Amino acid sequence: MKKELLKLLRNSSHATSILQHYDNVCGDKVVDKNIVIRPGKLMDMYCQPCHIAIPDHSHNYVELVYMYSGSTDHVINGNKKLKLETNDLLLLREGTSHAIDPAGEEDIAIHFFLMPEFFSHPAFMGESGNVLRQFISATAKRNASVAEYLHFHLREILPARNLLENMIWSHAEGKEGRQEINQATMGILIMELLHDVDKVEYHDMLQYEEQIVLTAYQYLENNYSCATLEEFSCISMQPPYYISRLFKRYYKMTFTECLQLIRLGRAANYLSTTTKPVEEIIVAVGYENSSYFHRLFKQRYGLTPKQFRDNSRGKF
Repeated sequence: MKKELLKLLRNSSHATSILQHYDNVCGDKVVDKNIVIRPGKLMDMYCQPCHIAIPDHSHNYVELVYMYSGSTDHVINGNKKLKLETNDLLLLREGTSHAIDPAGEEDIAIHFFLMPEFFSHPAFMGESGNVLRQFISATAKRNASVAEYLHFHLREILPARNLLENMIWSHAEGKEGRQEINQATMGILIMELLHDVDKVEYHDMLQYEEQIVLTAYQYLENNYSCATLEEFSCISMQPPYYISRLFKRYYKMTFTECLQLIRLGRAANYLSTTTKPVEEIIVAVGYENSSYFHRLFKQRYGLTPKQFRDNSRGKF
C-alpha cells in the first residue's frame, strides 16, 4: 500500500512545482504562502520527492511534516538537527528556518501547508493541551515568543495516524470536492493532538518554558513591591493560568506564592541589616495590611518581625 501511495504522490505535478519555489525563494529565503498554497484554499499538501535536498528556507505559513514511512533528516534554524522517524509529526511555525536532506526511495514524507488563519478557530483556543494551545494561539496572533517547532511521536496515537492517512490518500488520488473534508479532517487532527500533548518532544519547548519562568522570576525580583500576575501576563503575552502552571512545574509553587517568599525574604533582610521601622519595611516590600504581613512572617520564620530583628542582632 505504501509503495502505491509513494508512486501516486511523487508523480504529482504539484510536488514538482513546489520544488521550483524552493529553488527560487526570494533574497531572505522566505517561501510565500500565496505561491505554495493554491488559490482559495486554507491548506495544501505534497510528498517530498526523493534524492533532492530541500534548501534552507523559512515561510509565512505553518507547516506539518508527517513521516509516513522511513526517515528524513532536518536542520532547524541552522543548528538544530532533528531526525523524523516513521509516524513522527513535525509542526513548524511561521518564520522557522529549516532544511531537509534528500529522502531515500522508501522515505515517504508528507508536507502540509496551512494558512495562519486556519488556527483562528475558537475550538483551538482553551485551557487543556497547554503546550500545543500556546503554539496555536501564538501562530494565530503572529506572536514570535513561542517555540519554533513541536515534534510529535504518533506511533501510539492511532486516531491521529488514521486522520493523516485519510488526507494523504484523498490528495494522492486527486479526488474532486475533498478540500472542505480535508480541512475539517485537519481540524480534527489538531484537536486530537491537543489531547495527546504528552507525545510531543519537549526539548525546545522546555527551553521556551524555562525562559518564561526565568523571566518571570527576574520580574518578581526586580518588581516585588508592586508585581502582579496580571501585569506579567501582559508583558509576556501569556495567560495567567499558564504562568502559574509553569511555576508549579518548575518551582513547586504558584506565581503568587513565589512573590510572597521574595517579599518576606526582602523584609527579613531589611530587618537584619537596617534600622528601618517595621511598618516602613512592610510598605517597602509591597504589603498594605500590617496584620496580614505579621501573620505571613510568623508562619515563614516562626518569629515576629521584632523577634527576628532582635535575634539577628544577637547573632551578629
